[in-house]
Amino acid sequence: MRLCPLLFFICITAAFRSEARDFLVVIDPGHGGNDRGASLQVGKVSVNEKELTLLLAKELALELGKLKIGSALTREGDEFLALEDRTAFANRKQGSVFISLHMNSLMPKGGMRVPEGFESYILNTTTDESSKRLADLENQVLRDSKVTRAAQTSDIALIVKDFILDANLKPSKELACAIQLKSAESGRNRGVRQALFYVLLGADMPSVLLEAGFIAHPKDRERILNPKLRAKFARQLALAVQDFRMRKKDASIGARLTACKPT
Repeated sequence: MRLCPLLFFICITAAFRSEARDFLVVIDPGHGGNDRGASLQVGKVSVNEKELTLLLAKELALELGKLKIGSALTREGDEFLALEDRTAFANRKQGSVFISLHMNSLMPKGGMRVPEGFESYILNTTTDESSKRLADLENQVLRDSKVTRAAQTSDIALIVKDFILDANLKPSKELACAIQLKSAESGRNRGVRQALFYVLLGADMPSVLLEAGFIAHPKDRERILNPKLRAKFARQLALAVQDFRMRKKDASIGARLTACKPT
């Protein structure tokens, strides 16, 4: 069998695909349709995660365009998308990177204050209990899915997928670090973390899930609802993508992203 050379070729292709073609950012506004995500009642107004993520996604696409960086949204309206359909879209588009946008719904216990800040997640198993709880919340839409792809996946396909995920781990970490470092002035930087998010599992490219703040925290919520603050935040995210793209050509950027470590 020529399995090993084939896998090596696939890994190299996955790791360096963005160098050989125009750079495309696939932006995934989390939730949508009957999946509202985290919800909060503010006075008489209901604030839903699915709406905030779409606002930020569209703003990010605009800011990327100003930097001459292409983008594509997994959804552009209030529609439901299964988790596997989001990365399937990114793979069809041959995206260079995949960024899934969310708002953190975790609430403190025992009368503690609402936490604040944004954090970027890369795909990995973790022993951190808060990360596990968050992953469970974001993955719960799987319970409503009728898709059972695992039973239809061959052993070879699983091996190939494992190699692709390994090849994308380091650039995913660098993308997450770029996002956290570039956006630090917009709010509290909670760092880069690792969790088993199903929406990242299917992507054949460097991938990050951004929890763009806590929906229950007024400052985090206002960062997305206020047009000026949202534009500023999206601009920083776009500049982070640009840094990630330039990391191999600019030694100072590369060193900064390499030094950043997940918590």
